[in-house]
Amino acid sequence: MKHVFVELEALRFRYVFWWGSRMSDSAANEGFLSRWGRRITGLRNFILNFGFVLLIAFMVGALFSRPDTPSIEPNSALFLVPSGTLVEEVIPPNDWRDFLFTSADNGLIEVADVQRSIDLAANDDRISMLVLKLDQLGGLTPSIAITIGERLQAFRETGKKVIAYTEYSGQTQYLAASYADEIFLHPMGSIMLTGLGGDRLYFAKLLEKLKVTMHIFRVGEYKSAVEPYSRNDMSPAAKQDSARLLDGIWNAMTATIASNRGLGVDAILQFSNEYDRLIAATSGDGAKATYDSGLVDGLMTKNEFRQTIGNTVGWQEDRLNGIDFQSYLAFQSPLDGTDFGADKPVIGVLTVQGNIVESGVAGATMANAEFLVEQIRAAKENERVEALVLRVDSPGGSAFASELIREELESLQAAGKPVVASFGSVAASGGYWIAAGANAIFAEPTTITGSIGIFGLVPNFSRSLNAIGVTADGVGSAPLARGLSVVGELSEQAQTIIQLTIDHGYSQFIDLVASGRNMSKEAVEEIAQGRIWSGATAQEIGLVDQLGDLQTAIEHAATLAALDDYTSERIRPPIDPRSQIIMELMQASSPRVGDVWFDQLGQKLPVLGQLQDELDVLSTFQDPRYVYAMCLDCASP
Repeated sequence: MKHVFVELEALRFRYVFWWGSRMSDSAANEGFLSRWGRRITGLRNFILNFGFVLLIAFMVGALFSRPDTPSIEPNSALFLVPSGTLVEEVIPPNDWRDFLFTSADNGLIEVADVQRSIDLAANDDRISMLVLKLDQLGGLTPSIAITIGERLQAFRETGKKVIAYTEYSGQTQYLAASYADEIFLHPMGSIMLTGLGGDRLYFAKLLEKLKVTMHIFRVGEYKSAVEPYSRNDMSPAAKQDSARLLDGIWNAMTATIASNRGLGVDAILQFSNEYDRLIAATSGDGAKATYDSGLVDGLMTKNEFRQTIGNTVGWQEDRLNGIDFQSYLAFQSPLDGTDFGADKPVIGVLTVQGNIVESGVAGATMANAEFLVEQIRAAKENERVEALVLRVDSPGGSAFASELIREELESLQAAGKPVVASFGSVAASGGYWIAAGANAIFAEPTTITGSIGIFGLVPNFSRSLNAIGVTADGVGSAPLARGLSVVGELSEQAQTIIQLTIDHGYSQFIDLVASGRNMSKEAVEEIAQGRIWSGATAQEIGLVDQLGDLQTAIEHAATLAALDDYTSERIRPPIDPRSQIIMELMQASSPRVGDVWFDQLGQKLPVLGQLQDELDVLSTFQDPRYVYAMCLDCASP
């Protein structure tokens, strides 16, 4: 960076010399105010330009400078203490506007990075222990917690130790931590096993007060996605379906925790259901109640826990002998001997995460169909890609956008490249639509899937406008010119057309599933109508072929492609210099003041967070056809 500042200093002297010459030549012809006005303007421009050059120099330095490689001493600990939100894939913004004017994706952590750090450390002779603290990790669903836990179990099977620490642990964080050899809790900390479920917000009364008419079209008794806009409470059918799903996932979670901790399931359920009685017996000491129930192995302050780790792995001066998982990944060469040369055939992995939309911004919460179609075509045209694994973590969205993705996958299969679907936390409705024709479908036991159904949602504001003295009137060359208006009345003809479109879309969905799963339409209908299922149940009823994680799906895709020697690669768009700069800024920048303020306010007023979630869902309803294959009840527990 030194030569950059030398050049800037030389530029400054040349500028001052030029400025002085200009001022002396024109001084005789200018008045006092004109001369000083010109000088002030010149100085202002120089300061702005100089600041801009400094900013560019800083950005270039940030891009091309790298810290020294940290040393990993023998008997080191790997510290898995992530702070952020887990996602399947971090996607850079499309342009500067996405970065400046939307919520930043800083703090996102790819699930694969966490898993890979554990896998590499298991085979690294320098790493003897893994220290786990997940209190600040969001986005940890039951299925992800179990897959991380299985990696921890494999780490332990190499003879190495996993120790977990928590100050306050939610149930999914604790589910992952239960795979550790030992768990320690802060003496004033707590662990809450609250169970799955919660409240949803219903807006029917509010919409009536605002005189907004929500025209709703649906097929399926259990397709409850639109209930928040048509009811003031959950329908009995929706309650029955949700309770069945959540009970199944909760049973899997409690059984896993009980097995990992060497306790009976009854003991875990007692801790969850009778926590008030247990904490009363300890005079309000939640940490002691947790310890007495066998959920942790001891109570320690942070300093005591730090000293315990130091007694095992030692110290580097005043720091524990170890490395955090992100630094470990950044500087650690692959230890499994894998050759990632360009000559090997590839199993491509394409991630579909978030609500499916036809176009727009792609990211952690939105799956852009146009973007995904381009990636699938690239995989079809790439001779190295022999098969594709479709990693789905989506509750669906636009039915048309889902069909665009499915059609391109079908084209890929027609080119002789098999497609294997791998379901993450959620793969429902449109998320299942895109995978229905896959050669094989893999899910995890706690995956939320199914929700085979269609609905339409058309808001109408004519009554709201009338209430404030605004009316709509006009002419049209055909009935639908005004019949589909959102400020005039939605005509009966338009309502009939939309409902028939919904009926046809549902029939098409049934046909896709029947064909892709080799089932009769009658058999699909029995498990459709919007019902949602866990991955384990979905396998029993034929919606899923096998239970397994992403790696299992990759191995099966290799078998279908008759590959013995291969590598797997995520299919991502090329990162151009502009996107690289944006990614660097996302990693280096602090959260925007507005984001921090809203997060802090949301912690004090949780209802704001729920309202924000509902508004995010409404932003998905942008299909001009008003037809959606989406499950709003499929949010990960």
